[in-house]
Amino acid sequence: MRTSISVLALLSTVGACGGRAHDAPDAFHWEAQIEPGSTIHLRTVTGRIDVAPAHDRQLRVSGSTHWVGRTDPIHFAWRRDGEEVYVCALWSSRGKCSDSGDSFGGSGHSWLDMFSLFKHRSRDGVASIRVELPVGVTVDAHTMNGTISLVGTTAGVRARTLNGSIDIEHAGGPIDARGTNARISVSVDSLGPEDEVTLKTVNGSTTASMPAGVDGDVKLSTVNGTIRSDFPITTEGDGSSHRIRGQIGSSSREIVLETVNGNVSLLKSGSGQKGEP
Repeated sequence: MRTSISVLALLSTVGACGGRAHDAPDAFHWEAQIEPGSTIHLRTVTGRIDVAPAHDRQLRVSGSTHWVGRTDPIHFAWRRDGEEVYVCALWSSRGKCSDSGDSFGGSGHSWLDMFSLFKHRSRDGVASIRVELPVGVTVDAHTMNGTISLVGTTAGVRARTLNGSIDIEHAGGPIDARGTNARISVSVDSLGPEDEVTLKTVNGSTTASMPAGVDGDVKLSTVNGTIRSDFPITTEGDGSSHRIRGQIGSSSREIVLETVNGNVSLLKSGSGQKGEP
């Protein structure tokens, strides 16, 4: 049984306890010129992250908040360290906008740590982030409760959500997208010779739409669900209706799609098929 927590249900619960709801659609804005090879790190606990292509070299980031109570409990912070740019929605004045700080985004934090941050700080508000992304910039996006929607990323993606979904369209470069109660859907326009694709969740489907000429070491698995592949896979061992390990072409790059409760689909671009809604 899926136990995802929707942002709407969260707000309804808070609103029922009294207090007035407020919206700040233009709570934050920051922009700067950014060069190819840079990475933008985006962090929010509860809320959406949306990324769309920019038409120049200017990176534009805006933020909105929704909260219940007298004052907005959320503030945005940014930091630039060479080719690394960090933009975070924080629920604490002592929070740090960095991989290792209080933004919960670092590799040193577990999902349990992130849940603790959510429990104590995100119940009074929602913070969403919107980005116009120049070509050649990598995206690293994390949210606890909310959707991550990325369109036209050309230099790779790392995406994480606990409760929500991850949708990546017209992507280029390596992709690493993971969730817990999350549907993950990715369409890839191009991959470099060593660019890998990894989609992992627990409750939800994983779907990757790939160019017809893609090759790689393929791992597809589900416990409660079905597997579909539009590509002919040279399998190893006896094979299984719930687990496939094999090869497309000769590349050693890994293409991994995994879930526990949900379907797994490896599709050819232009097949007209999509994953579960």
